[in-house]
Order: sequence, then C-alpha cells, then structure tokens
Amino acid sequence: AWCTNFSALWLLQETMSQAWCTIESDPGVFTELIQRIGVKGVQVEELFELSEQTLETLQPVYGLIFLFKWVKDDGKRNIVSPGDVFFAKQVVQNACATQAIISVLMNAKGVNLGPELSRIKDFASALTPDMRGHIIGQDQILREVHNSFARPEPFMVEPDEKGTEEDDAFHFIGYVPVGNKLYELDGLQPGPIEVGEVKDGKWLSVAKPAIEERIKKYSEKEIRFNLLAIVKNRQEVIYDVVQCLV
Repeated sequence: AWCTNFSALWLLQETMSQAWCTIESDPGVFTELIQRIGVKGVQVEELFELSEQTLETLQPVYGLIFLFKWVKDDGKRNIVSPGDVFFAKQVVQNACATQAIISVLMNAKGVNLGPELSRIKDFASALTPDMRGHIIGQDQILREVHNSFARPEPFMVEPDEKGTEEDDAFHFIGYVPVGNKLYELDGLQPGPIEVGEVKDGKWLSVAKPAIEERIKKYSEKEIRFNLLAIVKNRQEVIYDVVQCLV
C-alpha cells in the first residue's frame, strides 16, 4: 500500500511539474517572457485602436496577438495546409498565450529567434502540427519561463471544445504574414487560417478588418478584448534612426 501511495504521489508531482500555468495578458510580461526565451530585439505593445497612424508609429510590426472570449464557432473557416507556415497545434492546457507568441515569432521575418526557438524550429519544421505542438508543450525551457510568470486567474483562460457563451474561457490567437498571405494562427484549429492576400507588404490593412469583424461579432455580449503587437525593440528603432541622421 505504501508503494502504491508513493507511486501515485510521484506521478502527481511529475504531472504538476510538466503543467503550464495561467499567466497575465500584459505587454510587459510578454516582452520579458520573449527575452527570457532568448529572442533578441523584440518587444510587445498594447494596441487601443487599429488606426493607420497608430500602427505606423510601431513599425516594423512582426505580428499581432488577439485575446478574446472564446465560444465554439461552427462557421466555415478558410483552413489551409501549413505549407511554408510554421503552425503548431496546442496540445497542453494554459499554453495558448505563449504558443500564440511563439507562432508569430517562428514566422516573422528579420527576428533573431535565439538558440532555443531556432533549435525547435529546425527540428520541428518537418513534423506535423500535432507533433510540433508536443515538442513545444514538452520543452522544459519554454515551460519554465512561461510558469515563472504564473498568477491565479479569476476566470478560466483556456477554452474547451464544449464551451458555451456562459463560460469565461479566453483564448489567444496570432496574425502574421507569410509570403503574400496573411494567416490567423489558432492552436485549437487543425491548420492555419488564410485571412487574405497581402499587397506591397501592407498586411496590417488586411488584418484590421478581420479583427474588427471578430470584435463586432462578440461585442454585443462581451467587452473584454486585448490586442497586442509584436514589434521591433523601440530603443533599436530609435538607434537606427539616429544612425541614419549621422
């Protein structure tokens, strides 16, 4: 009996050590999380509007992260084969914030991913979305960095496929351009969702109506949304401008 109890306790502790905790949706938290993962020259900014002027001041923008109250949507989505898109399924609870950020970073042009994400991308690029999700979910460095920002939440932040409009389930998704297309990356979907075609590199003008449509769809019953931009470190941007003037 003692051995049985010890085995059960060990299994519980092992399971808890591999769990992902909920973290706060805060640009400062996400900026530090990205830095501690090893990514260089990137920060996260909160957006309060999607005006062209606001977005222009934040250039270059690598991708967007959108937090919204999740309810099951049976509407038809334009889900496509991953192709050149690094898409990973979310296979562990409470990881959607970090996974949405990683999904944007893995597909962003001109970002120094650092050793850990570079290793994962090199190893997992030939794998299926499900296997990529397992690689990310089981990565000790990513999990430990994520869990270092753990905090208790007053509501459930991970959606369930049986979720209803009464549930307080919140979910993070990413928007990022790859080639001449804009994609929505949602780890709960079977593949990336093609949002639209990008012309002359102006992908934000494609993302804007897609996000506004989603907000409008839920705004009658829900006011809790959060939109974040993953951008180049502002100090580096200012330094580059100064160097051009010298």
